[in-house]
Amino acid sequence: MTTLYGAAATGVTLPEALQATGLNGGCALLTTPSAYRVARVEDGDCVSASGPVDLSAVYEARVFTSEAELRWVEPGYAVLLTEDERLLPESFGERVEPLAALATTDTRYLVWGAVTANGSGWATLVSSRVGSLAVPSASAGEGERVRLAAREYVVADPEHGNAYVAEERLIGFEPYAAEGAA
Repeated sequence: MTTLYGAAATGVTLPEALQATGLNGGCALLTTPSAYRVARVEDGDCVSASGPVDLSAVYEARVFTSEAELRWVEPGYAVLLTEDERLLPESFGERVEPLAALATTDTRYLVWGAVTANGSGWATLVSSRVGSLAVPSASAGEGERVRLAAREYVVADPEHGNAYVAEERLIGFEPYAAEGAA
C-alpha cells in the first residue's frame, strides 16, 4: 500500500509557493490567458528555454519533480502532493486527508512532436499540428519523442469495492523510443 500525503495553503502567490516547496530543478506547466509555458524551476523562479518567465499572468500551475507535485491556482490556493510526508512545508498549514492507495500505476503521455534540437537541458519538439515546444529533457536525442511520466493512485470504493484512480501525480519528462525503433 502506498500513501499520498498533501498539505495546502491559502493566500499564497506562485513565487511564495515555489519558495515554500523547494522544488528546484523541477518542471513547471504554466497556464496564462495568452500562452501555455513549460519551464524549469531554478532558485524559486521559472525559466523557459528562452529565459525567465513572467509569473504575474499565470493563473494555474503544476510544478513537479519525481518526489512531489505542487498545484497552484490564481486565487492563491496551493497544494503539495508527495509520498514522503517529510517534504510537506510547514508553511502549508492545512493538511489534506492522506490517500491510502491499494496500488499505483506508472503511466505516460506522449508529447506532440519529435525532437529537432537538444541543448542546455532542453529538447525542442516540433509537429505540424502544434508547432514548436521546448521541454526540459537533457537525454532525448534528435528524431526521438518525449513523454510525460505520471503516477496514478488506485483506491477501492468502501461501499461497492470498485477500484478507481483517485489521484494522479506528474513525475517528469523522459525520452521515448517506439518499440522496434533503432
